[in-house]
Amino acid sequence: MTAKPILIVGAGPTGLMVALELARRGVAFRLVDRSPEPAHWSAAIFIKPRTLEILSGLGLKDAFYEHGQIVEGVSIYSDATPMAAYAFGGLDSPFPHILSIPEEETINILTRALEAHGGSVERGVEFVALEEEASGLSVQLKSAERGAFRLEASWVVGADGYRSAVRRAVDDAFEGADYPELWGVVDTHLSNWQHARETVCAQLQAPIVIPFPLGEERWRVYFRPQDGAKGDVLADVTERLAVVSPGVALKDPGTPQFFHSHSRLARNYRVGRVFLAGDAAHASNPIEGHGMNAGIQDAYNLGWKLAAIASGRGSEDLIDSYEAERRPVDQAIVQSGDEAYRRMAPQGAEALKGLFAFLSEPEGQEFAALAESEITHGYADSPIVQAIGVAPSPSERATRAGHRVGEVPHLAAATRTLSLHELIAHPGATALVLPGATDDDGHDAALSLVQRLEAAGLPGLKVFAVHSGASVPPSNGTGLLVDRSGLLHERLGGARPTLCVIRPDGHLGFCCSPPSLDSLLTHLRVSGLAG
Repeated sequence: MTAKPILIVGAGPTGLMVALELARRGVAFRLVDRSPEPAHWSAAIFIKPRTLEILSGLGLKDAFYEHGQIVEGVSIYSDATPMAAYAFGGLDSPFPHILSIPEEETINILTRALEAHGGSVERGVEFVALEEEASGLSVQLKSAERGAFRLEASWVVGADGYRSAVRRAVDDAFEGADYPELWGVVDTHLSNWQHARETVCAQLQAPIVIPFPLGEERWRVYFRPQDGAKGDVLADVTERLAVVSPGVALKDPGTPQFFHSHSRLARNYRVGRVFLAGDAAHASNPIEGHGMNAGIQDAYNLGWKLAAIASGRGSEDLIDSYEAERRPVDQAIVQSGDEAYRRMAPQGAEALKGLFAFLSEPEGQEFAALAESEITHGYADSPIVQAIGVAPSPSERATRAGHRVGEVPHLAAATRTLSLHELIAHPGATALVLPGATDDDGHDAALSLVQRLEAAGLPGLKVFAVHSGASVPPSNGTGLLVDRSGLLHERLGGARPTLCVIRPDGHLGFCCSPPSLDSLLTHLRVSGLAG
């Protein structure tokens, strides 16, 4: 274990998630933020299904749902005419919806979770500069209490937002554009609103206005002001809302906030011993609501890898895999935001008409729901993802190597019944041996491999043989799961004997058919999942 802590700069959702992932693995870190207290205004409010899966795996489901509002679908309007609608109920996720919750509350929940693991945020501490040395980084910080001081760090994570000082310190390009049009947002109650709170009614015909439900019967209304920040913008917002809900009125509105949006991507996510994550690495059109979610997923991907690196298990492939995996995903999100922006621009009338037509068809509605959910992003080209001898499965529910594994309910374990996402909700990886045959020889071979893996003493790795069928074969005390529905086999291609490893972030990192212990051990060393 390295003696020097990992320094995380920025205590928003991204920085907090990195810290939480390190804390629950016992890795030393320092989390600093220049602000003396958390922000009291929320830039982001939507938590997408993939992020909900992550938060649930950390044991935070109840805390988020206690304060959040479930959104089941979206209705799109052109003036008073409903043009299209789509719902999330058909998503292949245990969370087939979006959760609307102020970012401020997300920060509070993650901070409490971090404190429960013994971590904390050092507030009022500003990052100034860094210098790379042979064995780490010398970082200059400052605070009102201590003035300027230095910290020796093994690695630095820049999670300090769009104007990242860490990104500037390593001279990393932030390529893209700033949109000239102004956006506004106001939090308010709505009286006489005639639509269900579980549905977002998006008025996409200019001037744009989109009300999103928040907790405690409040709403956050995003709008494109007609005359910039001048004039009576609240009256304009009310007028546009009344087009889809006659008689609506704003009640106790807050002060409108105005902002410009951006389309930018860092050229590098890793520069030497420095990583970038969240808004420090990417900025996208907020109308699609991906920014905070992408940051949390950056952090979830980076956290377990940093823990392995700090523990001396990190190959160069593992270190490089963060950028190789996350940058293409974030790049796709930024590009999608660009496309959405062009449709919303005054000259984008034809593109907007095409969007309405696309979303009026079932395939368009399915596409939109999937795009919102973020469950389809994968890392098939990662240097630490490996598939050996596994033929593509014809099943739509099969998981490709590098992609997130979908849910499987009602797996029977030794002492209880649980879901796949509950099974893999631990800081290590999970290896599953699928016999591919129901006869005694196939089952015995799977149990034998499980026993050999357990005897290898690989740290953090949980190992199970998976039997398909209603009957439970003898396990002789060895880890055994019963896949009564056969869905786990369908997801992992278990028609033939197969060995799979699900990574700590829930993605399928390794699959091999027929199972090979030597190939698995090599993969675990390269991926940092075992010493």
